[in-house]
Amino acid sequence: MGEDTQASDGHGSDLTTIHFQRAYDWSDTPPSIATVTALGTVTGIDPTELATELETTLYDHVDPDALDGLVRDQKPEQVTVSFTFDRYRILFEGDELTVRSHDR
Repeated sequence: MGEDTQASDGHGSDLTTIHFQRAYDWSDTPPSIATVTALGTVTGIDPTELATELETTLYDHVDPDALDGLVRDQKPEQVTVSFTFDRYRILFEGDELTVRSHDR
């Protein structure tokens, strides 16, 4: 796995600010779990408390089972999935998960 990358210096467009970026082996880590863990890292909220603190769940934005199957069952070079969660853009490209700022 790669290292977490956090960049929130406020320069440039909000859509280009990367708060989290990491490569995963999707056979070891389900994409839905990686998403919740990344959001916990970015927000500073324990992943088990995200739903309570943000008043929304991953399921409100994407079907976790479908996300896991879609990302895990494709060849890395074929996967690109993106959706918004609260004020963040979640992006899967191959084996990488990126969390960026997103204006509502």
